[in-house]
Amino acid sequence: MSLTATSRSVSSPPAPSGGFMLRGVLIVFYLALAAPIGGLLLLSFSTGPTAGLGWSSALGSTLRDTVLLLAGVGILSAALGVGAAWLIAMYRFPGRDILSVMLVLPLALPTYLAAYVVVELADYFGPVQGFIRSIFGYTSRRDYWFPEVRSLPGAIITLSLVLYPYIYLPTRLMFERQASRVIYAARLHGARGWRLFATVGMPLARPAIAGGVAFALLETLNDVGAVEHLGVQTLSLTVRSIWLNRGSLPGAAQVSLAALALVMGILLIEYAMRRHSAFATSARAGTLMMPVRLPRGRAMMTSLVCALPVLAGLVIPAVFLGSEALRLVKRSGISPDLSGALWHSLLLSSLAGILVALLGAMIALAARVLKGRMARFAPRLGTLGYAIPGSVLVIALLPVFGGLDEGFERLGLPFIVSGTMGAILIAYVLRFAGIGIAQAEAGLCRLSPNIDHAARTLGCGLNRLAFHILAPNIRRGIGLAALFAFVDAMKELPSTLLLRPLNMETLATSLYAHASGGTFENGAIEALLLFAVGLVPVLLLARMR
Repeated sequence: MSLTATSRSVSSPPAPSGGFMLRGVLIVFYLALAAPIGGLLLLSFSTGPTAGLGWSSALGSTLRDTVLLLAGVGILSAALGVGAAWLIAMYRFPGRDILSVMLVLPLALPTYLAAYVVVELADYFGPVQGFIRSIFGYTSRRDYWFPEVRSLPGAIITLSLVLYPYIYLPTRLMFERQASRVIYAARLHGARGWRLFATVGMPLARPAIAGGVAFALLETLNDVGAVEHLGVQTLSLTVRSIWLNRGSLPGAAQVSLAALALVMGILLIEYAMRRHSAFATSARAGTLMMPVRLPRGRAMMTSLVCALPVLAGLVIPAVFLGSEALRLVKRSGISPDLSGALWHSLLLSSLAGILVALLGAMIALAARVLKGRMARFAPRLGTLGYAIPGSVLVIALLPVFGGLDEGFERLGLPFIVSGTMGAILIAYVLRFAGIGIAQAEAGLCRLSPNIDHAARTLGCGLNRLAFHILAPNIRRGIGLAALFAFVDAMKELPSTLLLRPLNMETLATSLYAHASGGTFENGAIEALLLFAVGLVPVLLLARMR
């Protein structure tokens, strides 16, 4: 008995103490996640003169266009991303090393900015059609045929050229590292070319492809500016239209529930594709894929194929934005309103980056050091905020903001949340919390669990373990989370557009106002700044990969 008791006392560390701060953060976090869902349900089933949207042919057409847009973007972005990843991972050709990085950079271009650039370049009055008319002597639209840019196919192509890096990055990593041994074995057995790709490469990369496509589809569903400019009516755009144009919050909430159902469907499909298709190899045993050198003719063709997405999604937009910005500065100088929009963007994005990084670190630390389902499920639930479209999140938060305003008024406190920068920050933190959690978890995964066991054996409490031992070792992940959240907040359009105070502009909303008014050239400097800021984390991500 004594030997058994002694062995148990040696192998089991003492019961940890403390952790009240982490548990408090978890409770607040769960309440913050539950409040928007409750507000959305409350609005959806409310009664009144504007309640009850009902089903109509217009809603049916909107749902159909949304599904077709998602299907088209999913297929085309997957084709671009998987094809580029396979060519970069498997073959050596001129410009491969540069293209492997540049293929990631279109991710820095916001979707709505890509749509503005495409319309400015390829519309009837743009330089592309103008060049065609000057070469062939055409004088009107009836003299020649040109594909309509403001259409569903135009939106699919435009969004896919920006979003394919979501598939390219994880798929390339899968081909080069995790699947390398299996591909080597298949090569030894005679598999080459298309057969190797179809029978070995695609099945092994299916989990990575599913995750990347899910991200691309969620970004598509969140988009408002691009689809509006390209003439496609989606659920997210309808939410804003029903709220602002019809004045029906319950109707907007009902459409928001349909958008949430689509989000859940995307996530379930992604989970189903990952669940039975996970291929893991030891990190130490993994061998980096050695690309095969192609013959000269095929190598040049492969270089051209990989360069086309970079040319269309990065080089042409960058050159166009730079030339438009220079032309605007020469013609009318820098607008005095630019400084205000830039300041608001920097202030909101900086605060959002700091809050997202701190919250993500707290949730990840709680999941690491605390026990129970509440702590274990928090990181997974936190990532759902990124999946909710911005316009849907705003509608869900309106009852919450109204309740907070009433509570402050009853307490006699001079605080108002609705229509303030605080409301925008709350939406940013809820939407981008998953970024902070993912980066903090990535840092914690590199720390051995033996650190926790040793600290507890020496009588270290949970608070000291979390904040004095683990937290200093994930400072790099916290910094990356702040950077990524900063850039995403700079580009965020739906939440900022719907929650901003009167007469307050950011770079994104100022650019949207110019483009909606048909004067995109007047917002060229804002567009160039957004693109330049977005390049920073994308370049860092490409370098890390």
